[in-house]
Amino acid sequence: MKSYKNKIEQFIEFLEPPAERDAPNFDLRNVFTIFNQDKFNKYIGKIAFDVQGEIIDAEEKVLKNIKEEIKQLQKKYSEINPERLEFDLAKIFHSNLKQIGFGRFQIYDTGMWRWMSMNYFKEETFWRRAKADFDKGDYSVKPAKATFEHCVGKRSRDIFPRRYFILGQRLFDTNTKYELLDKLAEKSRGGRGGGFGNFISATIEDKLISPNDYVSKTIAEIMLSGDKLGKDKPVRMAFVRYNAYRKRLLNNNAESVFRNEICLMED
Repeated sequence: MKSYKNKIEQFIEFLEPPAERDAPNFDLRNVFTIFNQDKFNKYIGKIAFDVQGEIIDAEEKVLKNIKEEIKQLQKKYSEINPERLEFDLAKIFHSNLKQIGFGRFQIYDTGMWRWMSMNYFKEETFWRRAKADFDKGDYSVKPAKATFEHCVGKRSRDIFPRRYFILGQRLFDTNTKYELLDKLAEKSRGGRGGGFGNFISATIEDKLISPNDYVSKTIAEIMLSGDKLGKDKPVRMAFVRYNAYRKRLLNNNAESVFRNEICLMED
């Protein structure tokens, strides 16, 4: 897979849409909104970024298949807010990239994820992060900056494909496969509330890594996969409690410990 070797400061310098309307590069807002993938790729291809590595046929096939599956997801759930499709996206990215050997090791290659995101998933990033505002007539710099921040990724955890691969990696199980992820996807699409956003934010943080990602799976199972869904604050507080108690809790402690001490639901 190809990879950018530039530091994020160089991407910010050449690509971040400016807030000032009289800025000479204000048209970058169009680059991150109305440009399709081909036009976007031609634009960034003129910038002297340092690209290393090669993409083989199997990798390109997988990336194209991810794009196609996202199109199918968009069509199938066209009436559902894209923010409710996070777990579906996680399954798409993880199940496909796993076929070409992706695992924990690849998570830390930020330059590779940034190259993948920019060269293949700019349109999907816009759909997920900015299209709703843009379609409402917000042609300000806001939609462009939202796309930039998640396609290019000022913070590595926000890079579009990396975010979903990590989520899939945390929730995939060698025995039950995508069973838990499917449960969460169904609950999230149901639009019944629930602290899914807080769960995702906490789950993709490296500090929450545990053997077989037991902590993330257990909190998800207890708080977000049943009939009663944990709300934003209780879900956030579950991770706060875990971090406070983890010196005396083993990562694979009994589920009852999590139910009684960590995952406390509101009545």
